[in-house]
Amino acid sequence: MKISTALVCVIALLPSIPAWAADAPLGCRTANYCNWADLHGKNMAGQDLTEMSFEAANLSGANLKGVKADRVVFQIANVNGANFSGADLQGATFFTGSAQKANFAGANLKGVNFTRTNLAGADLKGATLDATTMFIHANLSGAIWPDGRVCADGSDGSCK
Repeated sequence: MKISTALVCVIALLPSIPAWAADAPLGCRTANYCNWADLHGKNMAGQDLTEMSFEAANLSGANLKGVKADRVVFQIANVNGANFSGADLQGATFFTGSAQKANFAGANLKGVNFTRTNLAGADLKGATLDATTMFIHANLSGAIWPDGRVCADGSDGSCK
């Protein structure tokens, strides 16, 4: 009897799965572990996603406007067409992901790792970058750079 009471107490302390993920076909396993989840088109605007993991998740077309997503893992994730405008993504990683036509306008991208990410056609206008923001071998063809320039086709790792 003591074991079951203790188990109930531990389960009650676990954070609950966010409402925006509860009905996803392949949803989040815990409140901060959404790897391989199918969250395409979900509205997560304004949520605090700090230190969550969306590795290999499908967030295509999702609304993440204004989210707080410090140190979030979007590695190998599909965020094509997602709206990250005004989001705080400091320290997040999109390593080898796909962010084609994603909207990062006005977002904080300090320390973000976009290494080998496909950012073709993405909008970074007005986004904040710093020396730790990485675009190593990132496809920036047709992306809109923070200063409003459109990157030339074949831009790899830097906007040309």
